[in-house]
Parts: sequence; structure tokens; C-alpha cells
Amino acid sequence: MRYRRRHRTALATAAALCVLPLGQGRPAGAAEAGSWSAYRPAASAKGVSGSASAAQGPLLRPGTYTDTIGPGEKKFYAVDLDARSDAYVSVVGAPAPGAAVSPEDGIHVALRQEDGRECGFGEAKFRDADSGRPLADYAVRRPRPDPGGCGYAGRYHVVVERTGPTGDTYPTEIKYMTEPGLKEGTLAVTSGTGKSGKWGPAPSTVTGRSPGRVAGGTGFNDAPPVANGVWKDDLLPGQTRFYRIPVSWGQRLSVVADVPKAFAPPAFHAPGGVRVGLNNPARGYVGESVEDYRGMPKSVSLSTAPVAYENRLRGRSDAANAMRVAGWYYLQVGLHPKVGEVVSHPVPVTLRIAVDGMPGAAPAYDGDAVAAGFGVTADPEAVADDGSTERATLRAIGYAGVSTGSALLCWLGGWWLAARQPVRRSPARFRVRTGSLMPRR
Repeated sequence: MRYRRRHRTALATAAALCVLPLGQGRPAGAAEAGSWSAYRPAASAKGVSGSASAAQGPLLRPGTYTDTIGPGEKKFYAVDLDARSDAYVSVVGAPAPGAAVSPEDGIHVALRQEDGRECGFGEAKFRDADSGRPLADYAVRRPRPDPGGCGYAGRYHVVVERTGPTGDTYPTEIKYMTEPGLKEGTLAVTSGTGKSGKWGPAPSTVTGRSPGRVAGGTGFNDAPPVANGVWKDDLLPGQTRFYRIPVSWGQRLSVVADVPKAFAPPAFHAPGGVRVGLNNPARGYVGESVEDYRGMPKSVSLSTAPVAYENRLRGRSDAANAMRVAGWYYLQVGLHPKVGEVVSHPVPVTLRIAVDGMPGAAPAYDGDAVAAGFGVTADPEAVADDGSTERATLRAIGYAGVSTGSALLCWLGGWWLAARQPVRRSPARFRVRTGSLMPRR
């Protein structure tokens, strides 16, 4: 009896050592499966309170801020712009995940001159039968030489408006970024232009390696980096996960999200059941692809035009306009809460990602565009808002050490236990479920 007790204790200890590094090694800040995590703002974000009038709007410096906005509310802020840089002010509206929303509800953001002339705007709204999830878009001031063309240096007003008249007050995250202008005499041309479309990645690009595991983040700030290849994650119905992908000048991105079969009645229908969306490095809306889900395997694809500086010269409605800067693009993948009527556990989702084309040369900026967040860095944390590069590096080293030591202990413990494990006459029985999602109980 004493031997068996010691045996069980040793087994439990070895199991604990083997499991611990797996939990500790998840990406920092990533949403855990089994819960709907609310949007997480940047750790360095500063609280600000927008004013009800343009004259009283608080001044924003380049950086990230948090505020709230209620239904039908309009808030004012201020920024001081030079006469050469492109200025981007983005707003994220973050209602509770899965909350009831109306198609009229959304966020409108605009940049205006002091005389009220609008220099740029953006708007993100919910669709019919949609549910609560982060919405984001930006307003851009691109200096223009024509008189009154928003090209002067001075004070501008940022206007953030909630488009829906009903609903709950929810948090907003405001990010102000400036992109350096080009050197004098430089043409606004890089490499690669084209239209966006719904074509999938080349199979040879995305099926040549074993799938990697990734745990998506709650938003822009904790989105883990992913690149070319096949990735697997688990999403709950009603949940939206974020990922970031490096896309350089001249490159284009395509994504396919695969959702497996569920045991659903013939009449089951989840409008907009699977959604794939994309925002650029300044959090501007690039595009989205939404498909209904009826319980059968579903693939949702999205693709972009090549990144080119001159894309910004296109009209705002052109799908390629937002593919104007190199850097980290933000992918969102979401499932509608109605999918939960036939699924009661995390859904395995496969992401096939392809970044096509050789990286091209950056335009001749008159300043450090990469430091401003417009460019691909070797370390994705180098442009993160929370300034956690050193912490992330030390954390990775620490986890690597713990994982290596634990792996050795696991191997030694497993060898010792195997040598002492008594042979049982009746092997344990296992139930293996494969091939589709399990029905809701």
C-alpha cells in the first residue's frame, strides 16, 4: 500500500511538471479558450475624457488613449499637425463580446480643420444580425497643396461619434500616429498596385508545413504574430480573436479560415456565422469577408492588393486605399453566438496565411517611419504600445529554461515510472472523437 501511494504521488508530481510549462508558455495577454475576454487596451494607454464641444477638446499627442462613449454621443479631441506628415487617428469601439447590437450602431471618426472643413473620416458599423465585437477605423489627414486642403500646420479637431441611438456605453481606444512625409523631390511611388479580391492563397504556399498552434488575442494590443503557413486556434461562439501579420512594400496578403462540420439540424442557420476581417498598421479598415454557417464545413477567404505608397492616392472607397503602408496588419476571425446553439465547446479553426511577393524598397521618407509604426520590424514587440520588448525577451528566455528542465524531468520521470509500472490485465478504454464538432448537450 505504501509503495502504491508513493507511486501515485510521484506520478502526480511528474504530470504537474510536464503540464506547467504549457500553460505558462501561452502568448502574453492572449484570450483563454473557454471565456469571452473583453478587449484589452494598451498597457501604456492614458485615460482621457472627450469634450462635448470642439473648443474644449483635450489635446492628444502621438500615442494611445482610452475613453468611453454612449449611444448617440459625440466627443471632441484636438491634435496639432505639421504641414508634411500624414496623420492617422483611429478609434476602437469595444462593446461586450457577444452583446446584442443593432446595425445602426457603430463608430464614426473625423479629422476637421478649425473652420469645420472635414479632412478625412472613417466609419465602422455592425451588420444585420451581428453581435458585440471590437469595431475599428481611422480618419486620415493627408497634406494637400491646394488652398484650404488640410495642408497647413496647426490645430485640428478629432470628432468621435456613436452612430446608434440605443445600447450600452462601451469603452473606446484612440490611437494617434504620424507617418513622416517624403523627402523633397521624391515621387510618391513604390512597387505594386492592384485590386483587392476574394481569392485564396496558393496551396503550395500554405500547406507545405505542419500546422502551428496560436492563441489569438482580444484586440490590437495583444494580437500574437503569425506568418506564412497553417495555424490552428480554438474559438468560442461569440468570440473574436486577433492576430498580426507582417506585410512589406510590394507584398499582398491572403487568408483562408476553415471551420469544420457541426452536428446541426437541417433547418439550422447562423447568418454571418463566420467572419474574417483585416485592419492596416494604423488600424484602418481594409476589408472583411462574412459567410453564413449551416453546420457544414465552411471556408472564408480574404485577400488584398499589394502594399504601395501610391495606394493612398486612390479614392477612399477603393479597396486598395488602406494598403498604403508596410507593417503589421491585424487579422480578426470571429464566430457568431448563434453557432453556440449547436456547439457547446471551443471550435477548432484553421488559418491558412500567405504573404506573396518579395519585399520591396520603402519610399524615401524624411524621417524614421518604422519607429513611428509604419514598417516591418524583426521583433514584433518593438512597435508594441506597452513597451514590453525587454520583458517579452526575458519571459521567453525564462520559459525556455523552465521548459527544457521540465522536459528532462518528464523524460526521467516517465522512464522511472515505466520501469516500475505494474502490468495490468485489463487495459483502459478510451473514447476518441474526431472528424467534426461535438453536438451541444
